[in-house]
Amino acid sequence: MPTFAFSARSSAGKPVKGRRMVSSEGALELELAGDGLFLIEAHPVTPAPQAKARVKLKDKDLATFLLHLASYLEVGLPLLIALKDYRDPERPRLEAAVMDMAERMAEGASLSAIMAAYPGLFQPVHVAMVRAGEATGRLDQAIRALIRLAEWEAGLRAQIRQAATYPLILLSLMSLIILLVCVYSLPPILKLLEDFHIALPLATRAFLGTGRWLKHYGWVLAVAPPALGYGIRLLLRRPDWRLRWDTAKLSLPVAGRLVTRLALSRFAHFFAGQYRAGIPMIQALRNSEEVTGNARLGHCIRLIRDGVEQGERLAAMAARVGYFPPLVIRLLIIGEETGHLDETLDKAAGYFDGEVAEGVRLAFQVLEPLIKVVLACLLVFVALAVLLPLYTLVGGINE
Repeated sequence: MPTFAFSARSSAGKPVKGRRMVSSEGALELELAGDGLFLIEAHPVTPAPQAKARVKLKDKDLATFLLHLASYLEVGLPLLIALKDYRDPERPRLEAAVMDMAERMAEGASLSAIMAAYPGLFQPVHVAMVRAGEATGRLDQAIRALIRLAEWEAGLRAQIRQAATYPLILLSLMSLIILLVCVYSLPPILKLLEDFHIALPLATRAFLGTGRWLKHYGWVLAVAPPALGYGIRLLLRRPDWRLRWDTAKLSLPVAGRLVTRLALSRFAHFFAGQYRAGIPMIQALRNSEEVTGNARLGHCIRLIRDGVEQGERLAAMAARVGYFPPLVIRLLIIGEETGHLDETLDKAAGYFDGEVAEGVRLAFQVLEPLIKVVLACLLVFVALAVLLPLYTLVGGINE
């Protein structure tokens, strides 16, 4: 039986809030009326997922799962049946999570609320797209758009992994070699030089100091990143910090352009689908505010919606808030003037997709030589730290 959180008023006008376990909202209203309370608002409460159901879902698996749901919706079958019929023997934890979703839906929870309770399975942008589909009565189209997004992001991540594999392997191997030399191999040799009372150069002393620090405090390098990540996640729960963080991401030298194009591509794809389905522009913009996955761009879309509500044109507002390239602004102007805004939005989405792919390629074209330069500098530093005192020792013996 579902649990409802409610707001009500007593006969004296006193506000009352609470939770009750009842079969439906109507039953809750009758029960509160028996207690002399007038129901104002109620919504089902979705409990936190069980620990056994906290699983991760890859992009390919997500697309497969959503395709299963979409196929049921398109033939007119309820989502509850789709969830109950889902089977994946190779992933028992995922299957258990889906069965739990079916139980929640049977109790009256919406699909978006259920997805929000499983952050390991679904991202916030996925929840936002499904919520928009539920609000407009076009859940099947929202799920189809989500499938396309999942497949596109899977291809993008595969491209990034392919481009990053060689630089990361090279960097990891060189870092491991330098670490072993710094901590275990070189200190005994340099200790011998110290016994000969040879003055060690600055590079050698710095190398020895780094080795001693890593040997005694190297655990800090293992603990600090998770602790920092956890602290950042806590801060990002606050809307003001989330807005600052997302704004900073858009301002990064190389990655900022990539993040911006990725978020705007999501917006263009989703907004075009909403508009093509006959949803009014204001409502389509409202539904699209959260799909970018970036608080700053979501705020910009909210400003665009406010301007359109006041009679401004879409293209003019997009140019005013920034972040939209001039080519996309021109496409929006053409779409508004010709009445084919959905087609120009599709072209804008294609433009952003191409920009993302090109941005990934250029980023790794810059990153690979940069990593090589860093490694070369490290090798020169190690060579100087080792060879300079040996050269001094040999010179002393010859004298």
